[in-house]
Amino acid sequence: MIKERKSANRKPLIWIFLLVLFIPQSLSAQDNAAWLFLSHTQEITKKFDILADVQLRTTDRLTYFSALLLRTALNYKINKDQSVALGYARKGDWEVEEGEKHYVPEHRIYQQYLHNFKLERMELMFRTRLEQRFVKAERYQFSQRARVLLSAQIPLVANQDFTRGIYANLQDEVFLNVQNKGNVNGSFLDQNRPYASAGYRFSKKLDMELGYTHWLQREDTGDETTGVVQLMVTTSF
Repeated sequence: MIKERKSANRKPLIWIFLLVLFIPQSLSAQDNAAWLFLSHTQEITKKFDILADVQLRTTDRLTYFSALLLRTALNYKINKDQSVALGYARKGDWEVEEGEKHYVPEHRIYQQYLHNFKLERMELMFRTRLEQRFVKAERYQFSQRARVLLSAQIPLVANQDFTRGIYANLQDEVFLNVQNKGNVNGSFLDQNRPYASAGYRFSKKLDMELGYTHWLQREDTGDETTGVVQLMVTTSF
């Protein structure tokens, strides 16, 4: 009876999360793209880690590679569940205008807070990030953006301590322009990225998943949505 009561209490939380995650973002026409995302955490000491991400993106219908993101940070573990980080990222976009391809660089400094916690066997993560962005068009322009992410990693067919097995991952990340929004798209809301995936945990050091993101971007000309198929590999040593 106790196990049945716990299961019943958990189901409403899952359905609420799914409902919020998949609220329709836009009625505009949708493009499609693919992303490859590699994420690594390298432990230095019991308190400090190095974080490193590489992300490669394509344009609509996989025509060509449109963006490369390189990101790293020094991460300090407050305790086993919480950490803060200071990092740097470089993003390059290849944009086509009037038949010519142009490279648009962006530099970011960012601060991050991460909180991991569990609901029974489900692994939840809450992350906030503040980015100082330097985007070059004719010249570099400065703006600040806040990002808030909530994710749930749900074991489906896995061993008891979830060190190996099949899982589902559900998350949503909201991007907000908090300073100099006129230097980007002129809107407080910048992006929204609801995401769902299925993955396999080979060990606590290696996850691999294939998922889908309904990516909403707010532009000067209106909202744009892109359906993104993403392959993500996460390692930790």
